[in-house]
Amino acid sequence: MMDVPALLLTGLEELTEEQLKTFQFYLTSVQLLGFPPIPERQLENTDRQVTVDQIVKRYDPEGAVRITLKILKGMNLDDLAEKLERDYIRGNITIMYINLYITITVQCRSNQKEHSTDFIITFILLLTKQLKTFQFYLTSVQLLGFPPIPERQLENTDRQVTVDQIVKRYDPEGAVRITLKILKGMNLDDLAEKLERDYIRENVSNVPSNKRQHDLNE
Repeated sequence: MMDVPALLLTGLEELTEEQLKTFQFYLTSVQLLGFPPIPERQLENTDRQVTVDQIVKRYDPEGAVRITLKILKGMNLDDLAEKLERDYIRGNITIMYINLYITITVQCRSNQKEHSTDFIITFILLLTKQLKTFQFYLTSVQLLGFPPIPERQLENTDRQVTVDQIVKRYDPEGAVRITLKILKGMNLDDLAEKLERDYIRENVSNVPSNKRQHDLNE
């Protein structure tokens, strides 16, 4: 699991002294995301390390990341906020926004023999808003010749139900292909590449690897 204080400290080190003061002002003066402000005296004349310590102590790690993202965006530091968000996702932090692992049973068939393998892959490391976008693709766009999933089947559903619906509708191999297509369409190339690597590595069977690669890229 990623060290959240180190992640936040890296982000705050990008701030100028003036920006740090503005950041601390938000923390001590504005109630954000339902969290109470930090008492001003606790951040008076403090450096970045103490600021991070106070944020994590008061809001816990997941809240600390949420608050930091909110303030950075409020300061129009969108590039820094996006970098923090990407690093947070990539670091596999799963408290509120992220589910790390979903189990998919993958069945691969050769021309003459059926072979099935169970494995755990990193399926989706998505923020809530990204999950909604992912579900929008599934319910609104015909991909790879597969019909969309009826919207009602994914309404207000979590990641596990989403996976169940994909596998049920498209079969396991089709589910992986659809997922790769959508992740790439969302510009989540790192996540798509990881899923593709894990799928190919774990799915070593009678099906030639070049055929599996061709099928996934189709």
